[in-house]
Amino acid sequence: MSTSHMTLSFLVLFIFKFQDVTAFATTARHLCRPGQRNVLLEFKKVFEIRRSSSKLCNINGRIVGSYPKTESWGNNSDCCYWSGVTCDAKSKDVIKLDLSCSCLHGRFHSNTSLVRLQNLPSLKTLDLSNNYLYGQIRLWIGNFSHLTFLDLSSNHFAGQIPFSIGVLSQLTSLSLSDNQFSGQIPTSLGNLSHLTSLDFSSNQFSGQIPSSLGKLSHLTYLQLFDNQFSDQIPSSVGNLSHLTSLHFSHNQFSGQIPSSIGKLSRLTSLDCCENSLVGRIPSSFSRLNQLTNLVVNSNKLSGKFPIALLNLTKLSHLSLSNNRFTGTLPPNITTSLSNLEFISAYDNAFVGPLPSSLFNLPALTSIYLTNNQLEGSLKFGNTSSPSSKLRVLSLGSNKFKALDFSGNRLEGEIPKSIGLLKELHVLNLSNNAFTGHIPSSMENLTALESLDVSQNNISGEIPQELGNLSQACSSFKDNSGLFGPALDEDCSDIHTPSSPPYGTLEVEEEEEEDVFCWIAGAIGFVLGLAIGCILVCYKTEWFTTPFGRNKQTSRSTPTR
Repeated sequence: MSTSHMTLSFLVLFIFKFQDVTAFATTARHLCRPGQRNVLLEFKKVFEIRRSSSKLCNINGRIVGSYPKTESWGNNSDCCYWSGVTCDAKSKDVIKLDLSCSCLHGRFHSNTSLVRLQNLPSLKTLDLSNNYLYGQIRLWIGNFSHLTFLDLSSNHFAGQIPFSIGVLSQLTSLSLSDNQFSGQIPTSLGNLSHLTSLDFSSNQFSGQIPSSLGKLSHLTYLQLFDNQFSDQIPSSVGNLSHLTSLHFSHNQFSGQIPSSIGKLSRLTSLDCCENSLVGRIPSSFSRLNQLTNLVVNSNKLSGKFPIALLNLTKLSHLSLSNNRFTGTLPPNITTSLSNLEFISAYDNAFVGPLPSSLFNLPALTSIYLTNNQLEGSLKFGNTSSPSSKLRVLSLGSNKFKALDFSGNRLEGEIPKSIGLLKELHVLNLSNNAFTGHIPSSMENLTALESLDVSQNNISGEIPQELGNLSQACSSFKDNSGLFGPALDEDCSDIHTPSSPPYGTLEVEEEEEEDVFCWIAGAIGFVLGLAIGCILVCYKTEWFTTPFGRNKQTSRSTPTR
């Protein structure tokens, strides 16, 4: 056989083999089972696509836009490659359906194709969050016992949670937040023993929380805020030993905070604000040594500052405001809570001095202590340290006698709320970087005896009442834009411009103009006189010749 024939035979054989390989690869790429593709296509037909139906979505802490995932679904393509669909590589079954932020709009009926999704026997993850889906789930939710992840959040579902939810025993994550669900939580929820995350927040749930919730021993994340739950927080919550985040805020809970919460040694965040809780913070809280965030504001809690909190060395955010706490703030609060970044205890009845060392906490950014009965003198120092991060300080409506904020790097305008410190006798804001005007509210400081705002960048007129202070001049020096009556008297050595009386500037300008006119006239007269003398003395012919000519001319003229 010739070489050319051998080459041709080889090429033909290669082409046939290549077609076989291509056909095999094409078949291998089409993983989707036809029956499961049809189920998904029927599901697609039920809902409209409306761009306005989805909000911006938070995916792993990243805000992303929505897009209609089901638009990519078609008869002639492999469903395992459709947007939002994931298949198992070996079994070719659909195992995950993520249609979050997909602009879906429509109503769920008991006979819709959603029930057909139960024909996806390997489906483990169903995410329909951030759409505009509405209706009730009680008629179909029990058909998905094989799910491990279910997220229906940020839709418009309504009605009650059915008892049949208890059959979803494989669930590890359940989120129904931001809907319109109502009624009580069924006790069957306690059957979901594999749950690690449960979020029922922002609905209209009411009644008691079932004690069976305490059976969810693997739960790490529990969000029940912004509902209408009432009665007491069940003590069985203390059985959730793996819990790290517990939020009960914005409900109607009453009674005391259960001491069993102190057993949650892994808890990092606890929020019970905006309820009607009474009594004291339990001493068992001293064992919450992983706690970083504690929010119990807007309740009816009472007693002295909870000493148990001084053991929470990792605490960074503490909110006790709008309660009925009394007594003094412990002086060792700064040594115990050295990681504190935010403290809010306004609208209480705390008394006594405020520990000045509070301002030296290296991570502290915000202090809110308004409307208490704190008193005494307060030296605010050491903020010039590079480690200082304090940006917000609110101390209004207290009984402080003296505040010294001098020698720091405070900037911005002097807050108007400083006028609420009506019992203040001494205020020192000197040597900072304040700008803007002196607020007129400072005229309310009728008890003020000493004020120092020198060495700043303050401008504008000084409020009249502040000018009556005995050391008025030195109080305002080195502020290049300040003026007012307080600086018009005996303040010539102060580096601030006094305000000129109305009309004075025009009079001074007119007087200066008259003086210049007189000077100019005098100079002109002297120069004219000097030039005249020179001409008469040294150039007499310039004057005699013309006059002589005139005389002769007049003589030669005939008489008529």
